[in-house]
Amino acid sequence: MNASKPDLSNELDRDKLRTWMANARRLGREDVYRDAFRQLCRLDGMNIDDPIEAEFAVVMRALEVAWSEESGTTKRLNRTRQKLKRAGVVQTLADLAVKKTPSTGFLKLVEFGMADMSAEALILKHQDRFPSDVVAAALRRLSEHGIELAGA
Repeated sequence: MNASKPDLSNELDRDKLRTWMANARRLGREDVYRDAFRQLCRLDGMNIDDPIEAEFAVVMRALEVAWSEESGTTKRLNRTRQKLKRAGVVQTLADLAVKKTPSTGFLKLVEFGMADMSAEALILKHQDRFPSDVVAAALRRLSEHGIELAGA
């Protein structure tokens, strides 16, 4: 890996992306690591037609990969997946945003510098699919954590 930043946006091979991530970490290239990480997660949403469902699939994968790396064991968001099956993506996102306290997933995404992938950010991006009180709650949560998103 040289000092320039590679364009990984078209890489579809999960193993190659994981190699990029490992090499970037070893070489202290957090920027390359994050790009490879985001692309690896994007692969999960590629074949989903509904944009909000596709984007939330990416978020779920991002959290699972991050928590798995952090703990050294495979982690899955089983309770969130069960809720998705029961209530659907819009209700699941809405429930996350209106909770009095931020979810551990939100806090983890903020910690990783990936708040733009949070449920709250998805709600703002797809405001037309949510009631105004849910949009306000999402905006408030992001604001409370000092996060400003373009177009929000």
